[in-house]
Order: sequence, then C-alpha cells, then structure tokens
Amino acid sequence: MSNEIVEAVSSELARIAQLPTAEQPAAYSQLQQKLQQVLDGKSWSE
Repeated sequence: MSNEIVEAVSSELARIAQLPTAEQPAAYSQLQQKLQQVLDGKSWSE
C-alpha cells in the first residue's frame, strides 16, 4: 500500500470518527467499498 493510500485512509477514519454515531456505519461502508476497489486494481483517486 502506498503512503498516499495509508494517509488517505487515516484521514478518512479520523473524519468518520467525528461524524454523528448514526452516520458512521454508512461512512465506514463507503470506505470499505473504496478499499475493495483499490484491491481490485483501481487507483485510490478514481
């Protein structure tokens, strides 16, 4: 994993932690989908 991805994931996790509890599951789900896309070969910025 590149440093760019690690930094982006860290920032996103911090952002999600600041969301209201009710909004966190959807945000974590979106992050999971984004990570799966990266594992499937897409770039993080897509």
